[in-house]
Amino acid sequence: SSAASEPNIASDPSVSCATLSAMAPIAARLTWILVAAAWTTTSTASEPNFGAGCPAGHGHAPSTTTCVQCGTGTWSSEGSFECLRCVAGTYSTVAGAASQDTCMKCPVGTWSTQEGSPTPDSCQKCPAGTWGGAEGLGSLGACTKCSAGAWSAEEGATDDSVCSACSAGTWSSEAGSTAKTHCHACAPGTWSSTFGASALSSCKGCDAGTWSEAWGASDESTCQECR
Repeated sequence: SSAASEPNIASDPSVSCATLSAMAPIAARLTWILVAAAWTTTSTASEPNFGAGCPAGHGHAPSTTTCVQCGTGTWSSEGSFECLRCVAGTYSTVAGAASQDTCMKCPVGTWSTQEGSPTPDSCQKCPAGTWGGAEGLGSLGACTKCSAGAWSAEEGATDDSVCSACSAGTWSSEAGSTAKTHCHACAPGTWSSTFGASALSSCKGCDAGTWSEAWGASDESTCQECR
């Protein structure tokens, strides 16, 4: 019925050339708008929206904008584009974590260099000759060595009380020693009453006119008079 009410431009003599000329720019403009709208719709549909972040605990899958749940050992806050790894010295067993607070620190006496660890098994004990006095140590070097003149055979130590001093009559210049055998005995003709000595100079020589054949002497009384 609408087609019947529209004028037949080709046969209706009442439609003047001037009217047709005036309508031409309008028709051209409408055609341009329709073409532009179609191009915009097609362009938007084919291009991913890289500006959209993900809900907390989610991040974009590799090379896409699809949001997926963060795995254990990772986390993300609201609007993030990717899941972030728990830093070295920490771990998380929680999937879909929304805060770094879910990353738990390795216990005192342990360390880990692994980022994004999903298990506390990544936390390794500080080795013999060392100790770890803080949580969340991120490297083996963060374990503190027993000082020169001391040693320890214990793994996973949490403070320096585990470090035993070299006995009197011995010394060691090596930090991080793991056995008492690393303490060197003072040579014959010398002695030392110092515990935890860290240098050969701690061994004192017998006085002139005296001698000693004992190794590791801890008292001057081992020096005997020459006869």
